[in-house]
Amino acid sequence: MTDLSKVLWVKFGWSDWYRGGLVDGNFGWLNAQKGKKNEGRGHEAFNFAPDPDGRYHCYVPPQGRGYAPSNDDTEGWTVICLAKNPKHRGVHIVGWYENASLIGDRKSPNPSAGDGDGSYCITSKSAFFVPPEQRNDPFSDTSVGQSKYSFLAGPDVKASNNKLRVLSLLKRKLKALRGIVVHNPSVDSAPDPELDPVDPLKGFGTAEHRKKVEKAAEQAVIAHYDAKGFTSQRVTHIPCGYDFVFTKGKTVRHVEVKGTPSPNQQFFLTRNEYEIGLRSNPSWRLAMVISALSDADRRIVEYDAKALKQAFDLEPYVYLGKFVPEVEN
Repeated sequence: MTDLSKVLWVKFGWSDWYRGGLVDGNFGWLNAQKGKKNEGRGHEAFNFAPDPDGRYHCYVPPQGRGYAPSNDDTEGWTVICLAKNPKHRGVHIVGWYENASLIGDRKSPNPSAGDGDGSYCITSKSAFFVPPEQRNDPFSDTSVGQSKYSFLAGPDVKASNNKLRVLSLLKRKLKALRGIVVHNPSVDSAPDPELDPVDPLKGFGTAEHRKKVEKAAEQAVIAHYDAKGFTSQRVTHIPCGYDFVFTKGKTVRHVEVKGTPSPNQQFFLTRNEYEIGLRSNPSWRLAMVISALSDADRRIVEYDAKALKQAFDLEPYVYLGKFVPEVEN
């Protein structure tokens, strides 16, 4: 169990992996970089990147006269890390540090960042990271608002109704996240797809694991349609933008099957699936099989193109560059 006898929350910009990628957020440092070479390169980009000694360093944006969170008792703190998803309302827990040390206003460069910029004012050897696909339970509280950090419990921390309310809220959320967070994230335990050009899907498990999930999902969807009296035809060998044709009388469904081993809905679409499936085929459907490997928890959710666009953010993830030779006239 997480020790909440000494606890504070800190809030910084949003990043998917906090291992050097782009950061989004309404903070002075980030806004000052707009139009410059370092645009989007917030210091917090490395908040969950371990240094060579396995220690994590947390950057917290300045707050008023107290540049960084500090306390006379500097050891043994639980630091809950918050960030606002720039595309949606609400704040998310993106991770936390346990048994952390508060450095205060002293400058402490983060070896993971490869430079001396930024004040990394909290360190720990025990970090818990919430992968981006698991950040699906936002919350809102007035006391979190524009603040960059706040002490909730500990030495010389005065209790208030606001602090007790937020502490209770965060305690419940930590308990819910405990089973899905990654302890001491690294390239191996929580791979950033941007940093793995060989296999950008590495964050979704090994190729063998993904194949197992895919097969279980397809079998579940076939059984689902079979129970409704549809006949099935597998067309995965044809680049038509879907996996199966299900037919019942005059009703025809062109179904693309996606599966995930977790209860969270997430998927990749190929160019064909998007362009000639979702965008231009009124018979196209996406059948999402969640908890695909669990007989007890498996569930199928089906979307047509309109419902899919309303329920999900769809954005390019990987680009393929092909050399175009000049043609002489």
